[in-house]
Amino acid sequence: MGALEAELIFTLEREGRTLFTVEDAGEILNTSEEALRVVLWRLASKGRIQRVKRGHYLLVPARAGHETRWSEHIFSFIGEILDEYYVGYWTALSHWGMTEQIPRTVFIATTRRRRDFTYSDTVPIHYVTVSRHKFFGRATEKIGDHEFHISDREKTIVDSLDLPQYAGGVPEAAKGLLQQPDWQRIAEYADRLGNRTVHKRLGYLMETLELSPPKEVVERLRRGIGSGYSWLDPTAPKEKIESNPRLRLKINLDTRAFLP
Repeated sequence: MGALEAELIFTLEREGRTLFTVEDAGEILNTSEEALRVVLWRLASKGRIQRVKRGHYLLVPARAGHETRWSEHIFSFIGEILDEYYVGYWTALSHWGMTEQIPRTVFIATTRRRRDFTYSDTVPIHYVTVSRHKFFGRATEKIGDHEFHISDREKTIVDSLDLPQYAGGVPEAAKGLLQQPDWQRIAEYADRLGNRTVHKRLGYLMETLELSPPKEVVERLRRGIGSGYSWLDPTAPKEKIESNPRLRLKINLDTRAFLP
């Protein structure tokens, strides 16, 4: 590593800065624009920094993925890159302890389309673009001194049933229902999302897992079912095992997939 490269890395680490701009690097090194471009290019090619948007770079820990917990490291800086976002889907299921799985990809919901990237060549960051009316149910958590936004427990469950392809499938989302969620909030969120398939999947899971939400929640979800048929799990092979005419579902998973 060259002297200027080492100086930039050392200064950023000493000051505890994860995200920095081209202007920040220029102030640290006090060198020509051409030399600065070369330094940034070399560090990026060596995997010590990563460009995340125009003029903005991330400092990549030397032992990322080994001694550091990559998920916590990403949570600590994601708020500096995005304005409207929340960590969601399978990543949020893992954060809230609703699944024993540790997803390799970090899923982030945002209202603006963004390009996915891979952090430190090992951790895929996948942006899920959601409609404005689906952007609600955020909680704020902390990693060290850094705050980040994440879907709350009930929104995590409902989002995962809305788009199970980002949650490891419906069986993963179902695990959250076993942890005594706020059923009134579940029903409210399902209505706000506006996807009738979520109501159907919730109804099926409540019956299959023998859950006992309040009667008014059951009735509210039943009213949102609609008339068309939907697949229980779009991530599983579309081979119908049976139909549930009451819930308007085509069942393509064995019930054993949902047993704890």
